[in-house]
Amino acid sequence: MSKDKYENVGQLIEVFQRFGRADWRKKTMWGGLKPSEIRMLICVKQSNDKGIANTNVSEISKLLQVTSPTVTQMLNSLIAAGYVLRSADKTDRRITEITLTDKGEQLAIKAIERFHTVFTGMIDMLGKEQSDQLVGMLNQVFDYLQTAQVND
Repeated sequence: MSKDKYENVGQLIEVFQRFGRADWRKKTMWGGLKPSEIRMLICVKQSNDKGIANTNVSEISKLLQVTSPTVTQMLNSLIAAGYVLRSADKTDRRITEITLTDKGEQLAIKAIERFHTVFTGMIDMLGKEQSDQLVGMLNQVFDYLQTAQVND
């Protein structure tokens, strides 16, 4: 195998480390919410927009790919801040339904608009062809890393 093929291993490691060190995930946004809490608000809104009037912890857990206790912790924080309501299902009291308050709905809309603006700007910067390539390559990288972790 050619040495040239692997000459950018160090560059790839550095790029991934830069993403890992980026504090985007750690910053608070819009009233002190964590990005994970914003993602949860968006998740609940998108579920509602798809016709699911009330969603529950296990559905959010699957969509966000985090554990139910993590969702519950975020949920408690969002309830305390007035963004989300939790109620028992009318037909099965074991199921907890989660809905957005007006405040939560408005913040979810604002966040979705912001994400669209950021990614539209990225597409404008890269162009359609490079954006399509980036999506394809990131999906390939994700799949590879999932496989590599499983085999370790």
